[in-house]
Amino acid sequence: MRQTSIQVMAIASLFLMASVLATEAPPADATLTVHIVSIAVGVGYSWGGGIVTFQGHVYPCRIDGLAVGEGGISSAEAIGTVSHLTRIEDISGQYTAVSAGALLTDGDDVVTLQNPHKMVIDLTAISQGAKIMRAMQGVTIAVVGVPTASTGP
Repeated sequence: MRQTSIQVMAIASLFLMASVLATEAPPADATLTVHIVSIAVGVGYSWGGGIVTFQGHVYPCRIDGLAVGEGGISSAEAIGTVSHLTRIEDISGQYTAVSAGALLTDGDDVVTLQNPHKMVIDLTAISQGAKIMRAMQGVTIAVVGVPTASTGP
């Protein structure tokens, strides 16, 4: 009887944890695919380009940023989701890493970027270059040909 109670409690706990995790993940409003190159000796510079897919449209973008970490020249391919995006012009701007270098179970790296307007980008490395993902500190994203949203009150 005691073992059955423990099993029932364990199953109930798993369902509770799954429901909490499901509600915490914000819905994806767009996807971002990028190629990033980095040159660093302790502190370095990263740049690249990518594509934002939003409401059935594809927009090219530029990526520039600060990388703090290992030295050398490296590159990475990453794909991610963008949350809290309502207008394409809102994605352009400055982002900071709120969590960098989290390792997923399959060995991929993930970095979470956020801007002052609480827009969140979760990028996952899909090729070699995970050390860039771990080193990303500040990033500027600019959608090509789309005006940047005003930063009013």
